[in-house]
Order: sequence, then structure tokens, then C-alpha cells
Amino acid sequence: MMTIQIDIFSGFFGAGKTTLIKKLIDEKVYSKKVMIIENEFGDIPIDGEFLKKFNIEIKEIKAGCICCSTANDFNDTLIEIIDAKETERIIIEPSGVGKLSEIVKIVKKVEAENDARLNMVISAVDVTMYEEFSNLFSEFYEDQVIHASTVVLSRTQSVNDEELQVVVSKIRELNEKAQIITTPWDDLNGIELVELSEADVKQETLKEAFTEITTDEVEYDPERPHDHDHDEFTSWGIETPKVYSLDELTSIFQGLKNEEKYGKVVRSKGKVQVDSDHWIEFDFVPRQFEIRASEPDHTGRITVIGHDLNKENLINIF
Repeated sequence: MMTIQIDIFSGFFGAGKTTLIKKLIDEKVYSKKVMIIENEFGDIPIDGEFLKKFNIEIKEIKAGCICCSTANDFNDTLIEIIDAKETERIIIEPSGVGKLSEIVKIVKKVEAENDARLNMVISAVDVTMYEEFSNLFSEFYEDQVIHASTVVLSRTQSVNDEELQVVVSKIRELNEKAQIITTPWDDLNGIELVELSEADVKQETLKEAFTEITTDEVEYDPERPHDHDHDEFTSWGIETPKVYSLDELTSIFQGLKNEEKYGKVVRSKGKVQVDSDHWIEFDFVPRQFEIRASEPDHTGRITVIGHDLNKENLINIF
């Protein structure tokens, strides 16, 4: 059995982590047997359900973030998968507020004691929301940029060259060595992305980036209290048989931009029925609402994540 490779796909809410993983799987970049560890912030599982249609085994860790409150579960799950020797590659998708430095710390400790190797540390960053999210949520947001070996920018087709370069420059100030991918995702070749991320020079970058993290006095300890929490974020979600129209959904998500009424919504995603024969998956961030066709399911699912959410008003609008 070869050494198991571990890939981390980090990124703030709505940056496109799941979409990127699905793209690589769909393009058959992951030809080896793969296991996904999925950590969702909301109570209603969405991303795990989307990924299950690829017939890839998924371990879901809920009710907390794997960088802190469920770190022990994450550590134990990693070791359990490695010990089973039934997979050749592990994909880790943390929640949107997962602190990448803490997650890498846990993986590096597991790597040191097991037949596994940290292979890629990719962070997805939405260029349309970089300025706003970096200012509002810098603790989580910048940590995900600083500790990535590859930063993949999403929604670059939605900004002009000048706006794109501003974001690239700010990312470069935080992370001098990471590979920064600016190609629109429809044009992005998954194999080339992985080859860039796995290149020897990037492995050296990875080694240098985490030498201090894994050797200093704050090495991962499950009993150690963490210096961050996620109390500023809340989530609301429902499972619903309701059939929506596309116009109705568009109107709902236009309405969610009203912070006084609904709170600061930073992310919504889900899957619902839109008529007697069609289902759609949707993704919402404050400046983008995207839908795509999907296969039928036994019920619709909606989750909303944000700051100071007014759950009563969310129930009413949906």
C-alpha cells in the first residue's frame, strides 16, 4: 500500500471549495480511490449530499468545526481512515470558518505518526468578496490565505483586470510563495492545477510554511484551548417539500441583501424543486446568485449562514 496522500481544500463561505472538488472529480483528476472528510457549518447537510452522487465515500463531521470544537473527532477520523488502508487519497473540506493553520497542524501531527503525507493545501478565494470579507472576518479569512500552498481565485470572470490585480497584490502581501491561480474555472484544467500544486517547488514551500507550526511550543494538543471561536456566525436551515419558481427564488435572494431585516447573510446554498419535473442547486453570496440543474431528491434543502441572522424573518421569506 502506497503512502496515503492528503489534500486540503480550504476557503471562506461561498468561495467554491465543493465546486472545485467536484470539478477535479468530474475531470477524473482523482483516479485513485478517494475518501472525503466533509465538515459543514450549517445544521442541514448540503455539500456532502452534492458530493455523494460521485459515488465517493464521505465522512461527515458535524456540530462544530474541525479546527477546534470537533478537532478530536477529526484527528480520530483521519487515523481511522489511514489504519483501514482502503483508500489512497484523502480530501479534507473544512467549514468556511475553519482555521487552516490549526487544520494543517492536526494533519502534520497525524502525518508524523502514520503512513500518510500532506500533499496539497489549496485555498479558494472569491475575488468579488475579498475586500469585504477580509475586512469583516480577517481572523479566519487571512489565515486561510497565509497558510495555503496554492490559492485558487474564483469568479475572476466577474471582475476586470485592474480589480483582479488588486486582489492578487493583497494576497501576495499575505503569502509570498503560494501559487496564485487566476484562470476562470470554466477554462481551468484540473490536471494542470494539481500538477502545479504538487510540484516539487511547492512541496518545499509547504515544508517551509509549516516548519514553525509543527515544531514550536504550540504544537497541536486536543486539550489546549483555542484562541478563536465562531460565535459571530450563525446558521439556519430547513428541509422542505415546497416547489419554488425561479422568479420566486431570485426575489428571495434579492431580499436577503436587506441586513436590517435578515442580518448579514454571507452564504446560502441548497437544492429545491422548481416545477413538477425539475430540480436545481443554488449558491448565493452577497454579489452573486447562481443556479444549475440537478437530479430529483427526496426533499429540498436550504441553509443560510451569516452574522446576527433573524431566523423568524428567514422562515417567513422561505
